[in-house]
Amino acid sequence: MKALDEHANGNIEKSIVWRTAVLVWAARNGLRRGGDFVECGCYRGTSARIICDTLEFNSMGRDYYLYDLFDYADGSRHRKMPDMGPDLFDEVQQKFVSIPRAHVIKGSVPEILRERSPEKIAFLHIDMNNTAAEIGALEVLFDRVTPGGMIVLDDYGYLPYRDQRDAERDWFEVRGYDVMELPTGQGVVIK
Repeated sequence: MKALDEHANGNIEKSIVWRTAVLVWAARNGLRRGGDFVECGCYRGTSARIICDTLEFNSMGRDYYLYDLFDYADGSRHRKMPDMGPDLFDEVQQKFVSIPRAHVIKGSVPEILRERSPEKIAFLHIDMNNTAAEIGALEVLFDRVTPGGMIVLDDYGYLPYRDQRDAERDWFEVRGYDVMELPTGQGVVIK
């Protein structure tokens, strides 16, 4: 709650306290596995910063990779969030200045993942609200998630993202996994 109070701005970020609690739980469980942390679609970096503070990430000896476009070109297939724009990348980088092993990376997923991403992943959070990008991230990163590693699909159970949920459910099913849909709207997979 201390980290939430410090980093969540506005009623929307504060109202998703249970979603944030699920992320912290998954990240904490990821600490039991080898590998780094990855968030695809970090937006303002709020949830990742809350995780870093709660887990005292600087003492973990791991890296945290945060990916986003931070701004979309006109006509993009992505839904633009209110704070997106040319300054957001720098703002998110500033948010992680005190966490030297947090890497804020600007680029399109999955392409940027092929250029720069960890070999072993203990915690993977996917929140891009775009079916093609989320499946692309899974294609590149899933095999790198260590056995027992945690995967959180952010908007898995939300009705506006039904196509995304269906694609992800089918993707995991082919590989022998079931996604646990939570009342928070998130989906969780333990590899």
